[in-house]
Amino acid sequence: MKRIIDPPKDQWDRMPTSLTAGERAVAELFDAKLSSEWEIYVQPHLNGNRPDFVLLNSFAGIAVFEIKDWSLSTLEHKIRHSSAESPIHQIQAYEDEIFDLYCPRLDDRNGKAAITSGLIFTKIPQSEVDRILSPTLSAGMKSNPSRYPISGSERIEKGDIAGLFPEYNKWGPTNFSRVMSNDTAEDLRAWLRDPDFSQEQRKPLNLNEDQCEIATERTTSGYRRVKGPAGSGKSLALAARAAVIASQERRVMVCSYNITLKNYLRDLVARHNRTLVREGDAQPRVVGNNIEFRHFHGWCKRICAIAGCRETYDQLWKQFSGDDVLKEHMATLVSQIYAESRDLEVLPRYDAILVDEGQDFRLPWWQTLRDALVPHGEMLLVADKTQNIYGTAAVWTENAMERAGFRGPWKELKDNYRLPPDIGRILRKYAQEFPLSSEVDLPASLQPELDLDHYNELRWVQVRSEDIVGKVCFDEVRRQMRSLQEDTAIPDIIFLASNNELGLDFVKRCRERDIEVIDTFGRKGGNSNQFGQPPEDFSESRDSRRRKLSFFLGAAEVKATTLHSFKGWEARNLVVSVSRVETPEDRALFYTALTRLKRHTSGSKLTVVSSCSVLSDFGCANFPDFEFR
Repeated sequence: MKRIIDPPKDQWDRMPTSLTAGERAVAELFDAKLSSEWEIYVQPHLNGNRPDFVLLNSFAGIAVFEIKDWSLSTLEHKIRHSSAESPIHQIQAYEDEIFDLYCPRLDDRNGKAAITSGLIFTKIPQSEVDRILSPTLSAGMKSNPSRYPISGSERIEKGDIAGLFPEYNKWGPTNFSRVMSNDTAEDLRAWLRDPDFSQEQRKPLNLNEDQCEIATERTTSGYRRVKGPAGSGKSLALAARAAVIASQERRVMVCSYNITLKNYLRDLVARHNRTLVREGDAQPRVVGNNIEFRHFHGWCKRICAIAGCRETYDQLWKQFSGDDVLKEHMATLVSQIYAESRDLEVLPRYDAILVDEGQDFRLPWWQTLRDALVPHGEMLLVADKTQNIYGTAAVWTENAMERAGFRGPWKELKDNYRLPPDIGRILRKYAQEFPLSSEVDLPASLQPELDLDHYNELRWVQVRSEDIVGKVCFDEVRRQMRSLQEDTAIPDIIFLASNNELGLDFVKRCRERDIEVIDTFGRKGGNSNQFGQPPEDFSESRDSRRRKLSFFLGAAEVKATTLHSFKGWEARNLVVSVSRVETPEDRALFYTALTRLKRHTSGSKLTVVSSCSVLSDFGCANFPDFEFR
């Protein structure tokens, strides 16, 4: 029987948080000494927590271990001066959550007997560990030392698995624990498995010939515009180009309109940079050193602050409406600042500026970015006018393109490498029934060599009453939690709310059941309509903006955000709510939400919760699993 190690050992060096020397030594010891029935999960995503190791055996039980490479002085300081950082409290919290949340089928009276919670100090002798920590142990920990093993450095040096993990061979296939069960093990695996996003982060970007050309070649003028439908790999090509330019020790800004999108783009750039590092073409910290990731209005505000024009910036909001400030006056002020700046060292200037989701940009914004470009610098614009959710794509006429510095035709990416084939079919029917805009660029059929045998779960729930939308959305997320693919995990599930209020209701329902959520919904008001507008600007609540800045797929929790804020991202497990398709922008937004599903050889899941009656027939005709609620 081959042991399950997640992620596999050959991928440990590519994990976002590298294993310390002590953690690696413990991991190798577990692998060498434990029987193959023990599964080893390394830095698992655990509902917002990241323990160093969780061990799981369907016959025997569960063990969670925290590894500390601390010095003796560090341990003494934390115990004396910071009880909140006590490692004892840390492993107790892990035990409580495993019992209360992840393994609900464990017996209330005896269930904790299945859980070992251990601490291992790799640089401190056992005698010192005992001296410092023994007084802090609870009565229950003192009376059950085999379930709460606290080890010093000698046990690692000697390979003493019985001391590190006394319960390791107490039960097995021929003498299984009455407390543990296969069902309990499966309950926990859904939380422990390495999320799809984390798996993707360890893989290189898979670029086709056209994407490689964008990534590696500069046009004669330095300006390039790229268009293509959802799933054609525009963002991948942009990210690869950013990494290549930065590897040449040039200063790069990757810019978007969407606040949350910059976090996703940063992850893509980091993936390609790791490839360049392995090939000897880049340094490990090039992303942090040479690339800035900005959303446009946040960048404008930063420039005003750097230039000492914060008072003038503040006056804009008093003189003009918020929409006018965002659409025009903020960009005009920044252009003026660059035009009048005599100290070239103060204001940032870039060798390359790359703009993703360019159809969301207004022409004056692009012109303002050009002011920050060094002479003979490089600019890249990638766009999909079909995803025109803000009604801004119409400004990008050929005449406007010439004034923006572009010459010649668009570079087109036509092939679909991301969307499942059945979603492509649904998108084409949707565009026929619900016109999007004057320019529609639909995804092509999936490339034949990539059309592997896999199953996608496409579900539509039509809700008759607005009063139950929140409950249905939560129920559908729970449904996906209970039926995950073997290579996905709870943090892979994304809920896209049609408005801020629905999002807050969803978060509340999760928290009531101890399910941690990372979200972007504002708690302090903000005049948003049912599609989460106003869009990614400064008229929304400060609380919402701050949450968007920290929203990323690598978080260990369930994710929840608006349809707007997930634009440009992708996921294998989606629950999407929709409440209207009245305007072209409404229709484009729902179209964009459908395109966020990512194909995978093991399958993907999409559930639409619709309270929009005009979509009912469409859902019934095109989604295999249709239900009225």
